Amino acid sequence: MNTKKMWVILLLITGVALFQIPAYGQEWTAVQKEIWELEEARWKALTQRDLEGFVKDHHEDGAFWPYWSEEPINRAKFKEFLAPIEFYSAELKPYAIKVFGNVAIVQYTCKYSTMGGNVYSRFTEIRLKQDGVWKVIGKMLHKIN
Repeated sequence: MNTKKMWVILLLITGVALFQIPAYGQEWTAVQKEIWELEEARWKALTQRDLEGFVKDHHEDGAFWPYWSEEPINRAKFKEFLAPIEFYSAELKPYAIKVFGNVAIVQYTCKYSTMGGNVYSRFTEIRLKQDGVWKVIGKMLHKIN
C-alpha cells in the first residue's frame, strides 16, 4: 500500500473515531457512566496501593492479556504480577464504552507512573454484569511507549 493511501485511511479512521465518541458525560447513558466510574475507582485504588480494590471486579475465571505476558493469564497471576509494583498516578482517557445488554466493551488509554517509570498503555476490557456487578471478564493491554 502506498503512503498516500495509508494516510487517507488513517485520517478516515481517526475522523470516524473522533466523531463517534462523545466526550465523557455529554452523551453517555447512565450505564456507560456507571462503568466508567468503576474504571476510575479501580485505578484510584491502585494508586492508593489498594491492590484488592483494583482486582476485586476482575472475574476469577477471566482471561487477561497484558503486554508483558506471552499468553492470557488469570486473575491470580495478574494480581501476583502487580503486587510488588507501586503505582503513583494514573491519567485515564475513555475512547469507547459499548453496552450490549449485560456485556460491555470498554476502551481507554492510561498514562500511569510507577516506581519503574512512566507508562502509556491502551486497554480493551470486556465486562459482564453478574449479580449486579460489572465484572471484568477479559482484558488486553498494549504498551504505547
